[in-house]
Amino acid sequence: MSPAGVERTETELSQTADPGHVVMFVRHGEKPGESGAPHGINAQGESDKHSLSVRGWTRAGALAALLAHAPLGSHPHMVRPQRILATAPTHETKSRREIDTAVPVGQRLGVLVEEVHGVGDEDSARRSILADGRHTFVVWHHGTMAEFVRGFPIGNAEDVPARWPQDRFDLIWLLRREPGAANYIFSHVDQQLLAGDQGIHA
Repeated sequence: MSPAGVERTETELSQTADPGHVVMFVRHGEKPGESGAPHGINAQGESDKHSLSVRGWTRAGALAALLAHAPLGSHPHMVRPQRILATAPTHETKSRREIDTAVPVGQRLGVLVEEVHGVGDEDSARRSILADGRHTFVVWHHGTMAEFVRGFPIGNAEDVPARWPQDRFDLIWLLRREPGAANYIFSHVDQQLLAGDQGIHA
């Protein structure tokens, strides 16, 4: 037991009650500008308009560190994921930003990133998550994120926003289902990882 007023350590947090099933959703990291800087670069440092900006790559690395040490006192409801899904590029949606955000997390955790579901495959991806049971980290296209999440059995479905905020790259949407429960509970938290993120105060 931690003394009063002292934040619990990672070990103490990891020894708390069974979290049941947790699914964590994020949008990809920051993207290139529509015209001009910031520019997109791929993992090899080459110019790529379908990849992340420098800040986006920085966020991907910060997410990897956050999830490697989850749960933390600052993010007590998050868990270390055992499975990672990312939106796969398609002919219509060529973005690799979801995969580029997920891969550093997978590399840090030693978890293979699954990129078999694209935009429009939300039902299939959801069925896969529900049938699996492992704690899952999902990096998905923000345009269909709300539709994806609302399809889960959620006890407080009215709290799920109608859409992912267009200007937010620093959010996490959480679904948590307690052991033995039929429905998930939805919540959202600020990542608070980079300077300028909402929830960070100087």
